[in-house]
Amino acid sequence: MKHIIYIVIFFISAFSYAQDFGSISGKLLDLESSNEPLMFAKVLIKETGNEVLSDENGVFKFENIESGEYTLVCSFVGYETKASKIKVESNKLTTLKLPLKASTLSLDDLFVTLASVDNAETSSAAND
Repeated sequence: MKHIIYIVIFFISAFSYAQDFGSISGKLLDLESSNEPLMFAKVLIKETGNEVLSDENGVFKFENIESGEYTLVCSFVGYETKASKIKVESNKLTTLKLPLKASTLSLDDLFVTLASVDNAETSSAAND
């Protein structure tokens, strides 16, 4: 009889503990190519520091996230970084579709970057 009571208490505590967590699932899309999946993009939960990469279908997932409001930051090389506020509810899956668009780089920015690299290489060569 004692064992049954312990087992019942264990399951009650396990279920009550598990109720405070939810999940986030989403798909990253490329706005520049008719909403094709964006593979291997980085998705970060700003408040927790948890980070995942989207798979080959652009899908990402976070599990066992405490209930509350979070900021998802999505980034990919050559694309604009996008921050989205989401709300995670206990025992629910929050699903999103997040389109990212390509960032623009002006020729002036490119020239400054190349000049900086060239100056760094010239300085290191002079020090040798």
